[in-house]
Order: sequence, then structure tokens, then C-alpha cells
Amino acid sequence: MSCSYYEFREGSYYCLKKHDYINSDVYERYCRSYNYDECPIYLDHDSSGGCYITSACIYAKGLQDNCYELETLREYRDDWLSKQPGGKDLIKNYYAIAPKIVSCINERENKNRIYNAIYDHMVKPCVELIEQKKYTEAKELYKNMTEQLKKQYI
Repeated sequence: MSCSYYEFREGSYYCLKKHDYINSDVYERYCRSYNYDECPIYLDHDSSGGCYITSACIYAKGLQDNCYELETLREYRDDWLSKQPGGKDLIKNYYAIAPKIVSCINERENKNRIYNAIYDHMVKPCVELIEQKKYTEAKELYKNMTEQLKKQYI
């Protein structure tokens, strides 16, 4: 049995609850198995806390709040970035502007596409840089992307 909110439209997976197309990862993880207990779309809660990085992982990619990407970025934030000169200010600034960015993105019809782009152009590359222990490069990518999002959405 599959999720009653799921349809296959025009060769893609469509969520009736979300009123948007979903990727195959979300379909495999939640729709196909009728897994309402963990589905972020069905639960319709904002576990992102106004964090566009979390929103990109949860809503665009259907990942859990404790997914590898988010755990890697949190560990990086807590264990490396917070100990760098200006690191705490960078983190504080993120938590000040991220909810505003999320709010603006969430008002757009193409929010899923925007979150997918954030994941593809920021989250995934930052995680890869962290895995390679290129911490300064990850910080610069984050800073540049955040500044771009700030200009675009605030």
C-alpha cells in the first residue's frame, strides 16, 4: 500500500498534500511505504527552525533532521567554526537572518526548486569540503552563498 497523498503525474511523483512534485528519494522513503510517522510533508511541521540549510535537506530532499548532511554541518559548526576568529559572529548572524530568508522562500511557489538549489550548491559542496578537511573553503562557500541569499530574499 502506498501513501494516499501520492500520485504519479506526467512521469514524476506528485504529493497532493504538498501540491508539488517530489523527488524519488522522498517517494521511496515515505510515499511507497506509507510511512506517515516520519514524513515531513505529512506531519507538516517546520522542524527547520527557520534554518534554510535544514529546510533544504528536509523539504527539498526528504531527509531527516538527523541526516548525515545536517549532522556533519552541525559538528563542523560546533567543533571548528565556533572556535575560529569571527566564527561565533558568523553563526550568530546566520541565526539572525536565516528565518527571514526561509520566510521569503516559503512564500514562493517555486520554494522546492529554491531549496533544491541551496542543497545542490551549498549543502552538498560544503559537506564534501568538510569531508576533505577543507574547513576554510567550506566557510567561504557558506559565507558567499549566505550573502547571495540575503541579497536575493531580504
